[in-house]
Amino acid sequence: MKGQLLIDGIDIYAVYGVCTIKGSYDNLVAFPPMKELDKNDWPEEDGQEFDLSNPALNTSEVSLEFAFKDDLGFGALIDILSDMGYHDFLFPLLGRTYRLRLSSQNSYSIYQHVEIAKITFSNDFPRESDYIYQEPINSIPLPKGYEIDDKDLSDYGIAILKGSNAEILKASAIKKNLLQNFKYQDGAVYDGEYVKFQTKEVALKCLMSTPDVSTFWRNRDAFLHDLTKLSAKTDEEGYEYLDAERIFYCEEFFEHYPCYYKNCKTTNFILMNGGVWWEFTLKLVFTGFRAKETDYMLAAESGELIITENNEYYIELI
Repeated sequence: MKGQLLIDGIDIYAVYGVCTIKGSYDNLVAFPPMKELDKNDWPEEDGQEFDLSNPALNTSEVSLEFAFKDDLGFGALIDILSDMGYHDFLFPLLGRTYRLRLSSQNSYSIYQHVEIAKITFSNDFPRESDYIYQEPINSIPLPKGYEIDDKDLSDYGIAILKGSNAEILKASAIKKNLLQNFKYQDGAVYDGEYVKFQTKEVALKCLMSTPDVSTFWRNRDAFLHDLTKLSAKTDEEGYEYLDAERIFYCEEFFEHYPCYYKNCKTTNFILMNGGVWWEFTLKLVFTGFRAKETDYMLAAESGELIITENNEYYIELI
């Protein structure tokens, strides 16, 4: 229990007899959510137009569960946490320090030999202040076929889990056109001239697996950076600009989807034999999505598409 958590340099188990329990790391490793974006919603166009020129990450909530044998040590810990706004929380097993402030106490349970309290803290510093980007590294064989901005997610040590394809393929909600429903007239009058689709949120079920903690932080931080960074773009009129819109590609469907990162939630986080196992749900907003007709292309037995002799066109089956 000793060396599990140090607050302002104080080992809380050695001094107060208080320790954290399983699940306390979940909120610590999850990406902070994106702040609400300015947007335009044009009724005559699919999706929405988001201002991604200056995206910012929001404050995140960190819930920690503490176990202790009596309330004396826990009461002393609360006194320390409430003497000022921010405190430094060092988690040696994670190798990372967080600057957190006390937000609320969610629950307090008393059992025969132990008492457990759940406390929520706020993390107002979603990025490492001295972060320097490093390319992700991965030595674990993983399935490929899902990319963000032409970079396969397996490069970060990420595999996409079952259920994600259904999220990608689900239909967007329909935008509602002008509807007139008169009190003394049967039915309603609806503007059915066209059908346009709303944006849709896609929850990708992901697994990041790394052989050690340092590689985990390298890949995790690189992925967050690549999800939210500004990239140079050129519009149809040749105007250059910067924004954080990403292009998500699914090889199985041969489709590219414009999107942006919204939030992340940890499903399971395990430290085992020096390595890291992190299951999480990554939520992307597909800014423009319309179901398309299926195209059937001629392919070899290996699955590779057959190209014409001039190497310019695939062969479509009609």
